[in-house]
Amino acid sequence: MATGLTNTITLHHFNAAEYNCISHFQLQDFDRYDRQSHVSWVNIQGLQDAGTMQTAAQVFGIHPLALEDIVHTGQRAKIEEYDDRLYVVLRLFVLHEKRIIDQQVSFVLYDNVVVTFCEENFGVFSTFAEKLNNADTVLRKRGEDFLMYALLDTVVDKYTEVLEFLADEIEALDEAVLRKQTNAQLHQLQKLKDSLLYMRKKTYPVRDLVNNLMRTEIKFFDQVNKYYLRDLQDHVTRHIEELDFLREQLHALTDVYYSMQNYKMNGVMKTLTGISFIMLPLNFIASIYGMNFTYMPGLADKNGFWEVVVAMLFVAASLVAYAIRRQWFSFEDFTSRKGLGR
Repeated sequence: MATGLTNTITLHHFNAAEYNCISHFQLQDFDRYDRQSHVSWVNIQGLQDAGTMQTAAQVFGIHPLALEDIVHTGQRAKIEEYDDRLYVVLRLFVLHEKRIIDQQVSFVLYDNVVVTFCEENFGVFSTFAEKLNNADTVLRKRGEDFLMYALLDTVVDKYTEVLEFLADEIEALDEAVLRKQTNAQLHQLQKLKDSLLYMRKKTYPVRDLVNNLMRTEIKFFDQVNKYYLRDLQDHVTRHIEELDFLREQLHALTDVYYSMQNYKMNGVMKTLTGISFIMLPLNFIASIYGMNFTYMPGLADKNGFWEVVVAMLFVAASLVAYAIRRQWFSFEDFTSRKGLGR
């Protein structure tokens, strides 16, 4: 769970004709701004200041239960209706310095007002100021519910970057496993599994969240803007399918890793067995001449040692030829082990 260090509050106040952005906004001044003909988006970054959160609850009429969910991060993605307020919460996944970081993002929607609560500032909504400053943007013409959709869509689109990063990590690990297996790869496999499982756990409820927003009885979205929620639903569905695909790919890679390890072990056992197959008969011959008898054939022969060596070489060569003919192993098993996993 991420935790912000400072509270930063920004007000975006706009309609089709004008746009104003006030940084370091004071919540006590909110009532001074027209809400009949303008849409107000208040973005609050950092949740650690209890006084600021209580002030926000009073200014925006946030229900105590919704405020509790906002402050206590780690909530399951969901929507809640509190009279004329709609509360939405989901997880945001971002890629920061090649690390996956997630945080809770909460939304409060009511008449011409959208309030967002973020734990930290990763610049997820930074492009909206530029978009709202453009007089031709549809954001300034469709109302607060369309702005809410656009913000949700931005959060969901960030999943794509994370999924692409995970896919690249799995692909690189796949290639590394096929070259050579290490214990570090097993740890990386487990780390990627944990990341996928966690993201899958947090993403699945988002599909239910969008489905609930599309319900006809939800009064906070105009019917014309509900059509855009279908596109959001499609994005979430594709992300879930991608998560399932990556999880299956990771399971397959884990099977490959253990299969390659077994292949290496089988190669070692095969080599040891081949050596034993050849050396045991030679050891038998050598052990005969190691017995302490006084009289043995060949003991007095000055060429006896070399005759025994030649006989042992002949036996060894015969055994190797026999094993190769039976395809127990090939000549490459003795000259090179540069196959898979080496």
